[in-house]
Amino acid sequence: MGRLTAAIGDESPLGPAAGWSNALLASLRMMLPARAEIVMFWGPEFCALYNEAYAPTIGDKHPRALGQSALIWWGELWDDLGPLLQGVRDTGETFWAKDRPFYIERDQGRGETTYFDISYSPVFDDDGTVGGVLCIVSETTARVLAEREAIADRNRLWTLARDPFLIADSHGVWRNVSPAWTEILGWNADELVGRTSEWMEHPDDRKRTRAELTGLQQGAPTLRFENRFRGKDGDYRWFSWTAVPEGDLLYCVARDITAERQAAEALAAAEAALRQSQKMETVGQLTGGVAHDFNNLLQIVTGNLDILQRNLPPEQPRLVRAVGAAMNGAQRAAVLTQRLLAFSRRQPLAPKRIDPNRLIAGMSDLLHRSLGERIEVEIVQAARVWPAEVDANQLENALLNLAINARDAMPQGGKLTIETANTHLDSHYAALDAEVSPGQYVLICVSDTGTGMDEETLAHAFEPFFTTKEVGRGTGLGLSMVYGFIKQSGGHVRIHSACGDGTAVRIYLPRFHGTARDTAARAPAPSAPQGNAHETILVCEDDENVRAYTVEVLRELGYRVIEAGDGPTALAAIDAAPESIDLLFTDVVLPRGMTGAVLASEAHAKRPDLKILFTTGYARNAIVHHGRLDPGVQLLPKPFTYTDLAAKVREMLDQ
Repeated sequence: MGRLTAAIGDESPLGPAAGWSNALLASLRMMLPARAEIVMFWGPEFCALYNEAYAPTIGDKHPRALGQSALIWWGELWDDLGPLLQGVRDTGETFWAKDRPFYIERDQGRGETTYFDISYSPVFDDDGTVGGVLCIVSETTARVLAEREAIADRNRLWTLARDPFLIADSHGVWRNVSPAWTEILGWNADELVGRTSEWMEHPDDRKRTRAELTGLQQGAPTLRFENRFRGKDGDYRWFSWTAVPEGDLLYCVARDITAERQAAEALAAAEAALRQSQKMETVGQLTGGVAHDFNNLLQIVTGNLDILQRNLPPEQPRLVRAVGAAMNGAQRAAVLTQRLLAFSRRQPLAPKRIDPNRLIAGMSDLLHRSLGERIEVEIVQAARVWPAEVDANQLENALLNLAINARDAMPQGGKLTIETANTHLDSHYAALDAEVSPGQYVLICVSDTGTGMDEETLAHAFEPFFTTKEVGRGTGLGLSMVYGFIKQSGGHVRIHSACGDGTAVRIYLPRFHGTARDTAARAPAPSAPQGNAHETILVCEDDENVRAYTVEVLRELGYRVIEAGDGPTALAAIDAAPESIDLLFTDVVLPRGMTGAVLASEAHAKRPDLKILFTTGYARNAIVHHGRLDPGVQLLPKPFTYTDLAAKVREMLDQ
């Protein structure tokens, strides 16, 4: 370059080098051996003088551009370059820029946009004026294009990624966000950038989030930190964060884990519901067994008290009162036992198609009488409520139990509301309770304005013998009976309550999809209808005391009675009896490996016209399946009274 420069002659506006000023020559001596890219534009026509490091920058313009005016050889960018050079000449001040773009045509006229780090400084001539501009440049085109491509790649990833990305400064102020934030939360970029996230954090998470940000400021990365942000719709969503500090910036990626959290919470709720269901089932099996044995004992007690009542002379009023009091106590015990069976889902149900609105309307007077004048009763019935298939008597008992519980929760008076509606429980709701099947249900909601229950009380509300009432005012079996009956009927029950806000019990009964059947009302049977000696009843009962009472009552009613203590004995009696037997009255649970159901089947095979009436204190699965009596089965539950037995036997024989 030194030889080429020295060879410049009259073809250049600068003229031969022998006429150049000392300042120009001194600048050339400094510039030519330098390794940096340097070009100097000298004189009013900005003639170009440069070193070897700069030559590749102008491509095939070298060496023809050496010593020539930049107005000619840098003509394609003169409108951009000229003002920069002229500014330095006019002001005598250095101009500096980084990644400054220039349009250059340097390879056979091919134009391209290039980028340079530039420093343009004035060079003073011998007379003290600015003789030229020394330009030290460094082409950064490759780096700029690579960075732009990387940014473009990042932007493509940010645009396509479902997980939201974020760049923030060290104070947590958001500087750049990916589009996923808008897709997830609804806030646009302008609403997010330029502020911290504190304004949309969940109040319970702010302290933890500030502590995590402090850790990032101290250089500690964030791994799997979880918090909640509020979306534009007002709902909060959960995010799991990974973030690293780098210089003055924080690079973060979040993952929306709302669905995972909801699924985990639903699973936990389902597991808790399953554990509760298993617990209730275990308690139910225990109470069912106790109720079975207790019913047999009660049958003996009530039966013999019944005999005493009917045979005591009226001139013994003290004894009459004593026996009456004993009978009342036994009957209360029988009610408690029945509630135990209802809770344990072991009571035999006889469900029929019912109209919920009609059943509740028919209870109106009973409710008013039971609750008293200080309780306002409102019945809100939706139009066209679906029919349900349920044991009407048991449903009335359940609703009455709920109403009495509500009354006790409103000692100063209040309002009881019973509502009916059609509803649908979807698969998401059913996933929260292992015993709930998706489908259409009839909803009966019993709500009050009473004291309500706290969370601890609510968690135990359905458990048997759990009560918040003082001793003597409650057995703790009311809600457990409702729970067991509804579950046994294929339904669902939930309680919503809070202290001071009252209680709402929501009963869901499966919709009945069959056709309506006419159920003509029967006239009430006369008290203790009599039989006659031409009618024979075979009694099969393994408990001697129960059998003795049953046989005595039937004979007193006028029937001819044959006794048996087990199934084989009963079958032998059928074979041995010369006359016809009109009715087999048998316990369901019998000894010697033959149940009452098996006995009935074999007896019916011997005598097809034989009528069968079962009795039991606990039906198990012999004649009751899925909580319902098998079709055509007739049952008289223990403990039964003289009148109950008389009426049921007469009803069977008159069919």
